[in-house]
Amino acid sequence: MTIAGVRTRGGRRIAIAGPHGAELVADDMPLVGGLIAAGHKVLCLAPTISETDELTLAHAGADVEEIDILADKLALMPRRQVAKRIASVLSVWGADTVMAHGAEIITPVMLAAKKARIARAIAVQGRLPGDHDLGAENRRTPGWDNLIKAFDAASGVLCLNYDHAAQLELSGFLPEQLSPVVLPWSGVDLEAFAVSPLPPVGRGLTILMIAELARSRGVMTFCEAAQMVKEQAPQTTFLLAGPASRADDALSVGDLAPFRDAVEYLGDGASRAALISRCHVFAYPSFAETNPGPALEALAMGRPLIAADAAGCRELVDERVNGCLARPNDAASLAAAIRSYLKRPDLIPAMARASRQKAERRYDRRLVLAAMFDLLVLERGKVSGG
Repeated sequence: MTIAGVRTRGGRRIAIAGPHGAELVADDMPLVGGLIAAGHKVLCLAPTISETDELTLAHAGADVEEIDILADKLALMPRRQVAKRIASVLSVWGADTVMAHGAEIITPVMLAAKKARIARAIAVQGRLPGDHDLGAENRRTPGWDNLIKAFDAASGVLCLNYDHAAQLELSGFLPEQLSPVVLPWSGVDLEAFAVSPLPPVGRGLTILMIAELARSRGVMTFCEAAQMVKEQAPQTTFLLAGPASRADDALSVGDLAPFRDAVEYLGDGASRAALISRCHVFAYPSFAETNPGPALEALAMGRPLIAADAAGCRELVDERVNGCLARPNDAASLAAAIRSYLKRPDLIPAMARASRQKAERRYDRRLVLAAMFDLLVLERGKVSGG
């Protein structure tokens, strides 16, 4: 339960809403910590927040509260009922800025911000409905109808990659005064994920993937590609790590069992820096990505990438400079990309350096958070990399 605070002198009061507490902790902590360090107050909102996640957020200095986004089935105007409920939470706490991400969260929170007369309300658009190039067949789906209402109520829109921003611009659904800002969410901490020396190549290459266990993250594609490569290059080591997923296409550890001879599963991937230091090449064949955190960390540590040629991932790779692309959901294409490194391992050190340079240029957390402060129209204060 949040503490209904009194407006503090100088600092702003920013409410950040996400789909669940776990995502607030996993994805939003750098922003939350940066805002609090700069003297602002933060309220974290989600429909469900576990006690552990609430304690983590509270320890960082944030106020925390669950919000009810389910409308009474008998309500005459259910959307308005939910917006009114959330608007009351925002008003009581005294929010003057609101940011929301998550498909089910954006619309009710943006409508609530408008109802509470909050001037700065940022809709963070992750995956688009259908997550494909816009065509006549998906221009008026219920998902888009909800997003249009969110955009109409928002004062700003943030996209996490250039593909989605371009699709949104072409959709015609944004109000005239809105143009999406593109930021890689909170970027990557270049100090925590410092350059790590490449392992010796003598005993073969090690290919690592870290991602949630879900089909759309490319986990099965990776396992199938590993089997293909192992047949011709048995000395190649394939490592997989990642936590359970909340996605509809989530996989279990049991689903990985048929590939145990080709791929070693290392658990939830909590010690990502240590895992990345073990590999020569980092594979990230996700084709449903918005915030590719593990791939950014691999870039920062100086690892060449193999990424899916899909929104949210393709911009991580400068082809044959710091990595290469594979067709989405195509194990044969991924296997071919892996073999290209096996044929020319001498190119890996140069690609590794290019990865680190790209991380410094585009994804440095300090630069990203400074740009986020500009988007929120806040005084930057001291923005740290952690």
